[in-house]
Amino acid sequence: MNWLHLAEQHREDFLKDLTHFLSINSVEDMTTAADGQPFGTGVAQALDFLLDKAVRDGFLTQNFEGYAGAINYGQGDEQIGILAHVDVVPAGDPDEWSTPPFSPEIRNGRIYARGAIDDKGPALAAYYAMKIVRDTDLPLSKQIRFIIGTDEESGWLCMKRYGELASFPETGFSPDADFPIIHAEKGQINPTITLEPEQDATGSFLLRSFTSGERVNMVPDSAVAVIETTHDLPSHFSAFLKKYDLRGIDITSGSTVTLILNGQSAHGMAPQTGRNAGTWLAHFLSKYPFTGSAKSFLSFLTDTLHEDHHGEQLGIACSDDVTGKLTVNPGVLTYDEEKGAVVKLNIRYPATVSPEERLNLLCDKLQTLGLHLADVRTSKSHYVPHDHPAVQTLQSVYRDQTGQEPTLLSSGGATYARSLKYGVAFGAVFPGEVMTAHQTDEYANIDSLLKAMSLYAQAIYELAK
Repeated sequence: MNWLHLAEQHREDFLKDLTHFLSINSVEDMTTAADGQPFGTGVAQALDFLLDKAVRDGFLTQNFEGYAGAINYGQGDEQIGILAHVDVVPAGDPDEWSTPPFSPEIRNGRIYARGAIDDKGPALAAYYAMKIVRDTDLPLSKQIRFIIGTDEESGWLCMKRYGELASFPETGFSPDADFPIIHAEKGQINPTITLEPEQDATGSFLLRSFTSGERVNMVPDSAVAVIETTHDLPSHFSAFLKKYDLRGIDITSGSTVTLILNGQSAHGMAPQTGRNAGTWLAHFLSKYPFTGSAKSFLSFLTDTLHEDHHGEQLGIACSDDVTGKLTVNPGVLTYDEEKGAVVKLNIRYPATVSPEERLNLLCDKLQTLGLHLADVRTSKSHYVPHDHPAVQTLQSVYRDQTGQEPTLLSSGGATYARSLKYGVAFGAVFPGEVMTAHQTDEYANIDSLLKAMSLYAQAIYELAK
């Protein structure tokens, strides 16, 4: 069976559908949340797009109260799962994009838009692969269930609700990472750290507000501080930007100075690949004598979090041979002179490490700094043995189509694969390609999406036959 030839036959229709799919702004918007659309109108529209297409193509579908969807094919007591998501992270400042993030554009063999590679492009490729398998009419012994999530980039409430309404397959894959195969994923600790406001007039600088970051799983690409001072901050800020090759602007109105610093966004699983605008701006401000709790806030960001991607200063650094070093992403950083500070971290710990131990160490450190752990959310690590039949099947498919050795990988990312007992991440970024998820000018290579479609089709067949 020439699976790539079958995929190429769908190129035109696939690109037409993908362009429509990517034009839907499916960032979570709780202001438009309602029954049947728990994460807002845009996310619901993206879910409906995929389910409606499946219905037109003759598949049986299910909508689980707008939290998740399912596309089903085949018979059998056992199911093979494909898990992907239709929600996307915020696009950040649209002016930083070469083209509008929700107006897909094809340039140089790539399609540019928010969600192109995370995860709408791979999700649609996997759907088309499922359709290819159905259209070949090859005999299958297992049912194929494509589960569509809507809250992967936030709280995973979609998978929680799906699990309450239906059962998960034991085996399958998620097209939401890298090829060849990711069989181990780090666990996550997402703490919310607070600092109460203090009235202290000893400093000569007053921090009215500080804002940076929209999601804990994104490196903040901008930060804004509003300051009251009679000192010449702008000239020093300009010199700081030049020294560290950063971009930003200042706006002065009387004694009020607004500083805006632009960094570089990246996925929270690899904070070292971005430039955290929040901690960089704090680094600049920390040398000035601020009043109240602003001093402690800026000091915490600068001395404990700035450019420390592995938790050394937090006292939680560790690593293992399976998934590597622990990482820390300061994703949401806010301060208000009347409300105090809130810092939200995305900590990804190695698969073989105890999360309880890391959390205890973090609490000890926060206590010494006078900070409070207001909330914490955790997710367990995930590991599938290398000799599991599903892993070996996917390795065989990858080797057969690419001619390359399918090395097993680990990741700091969290995919829906961990919702399955024996789930792995399978593509869609090939070795040597740049992963642009969560970044400005996100894109997917079109030929690579077609190759992924081919791999997914054979994988679905081999797993379900």
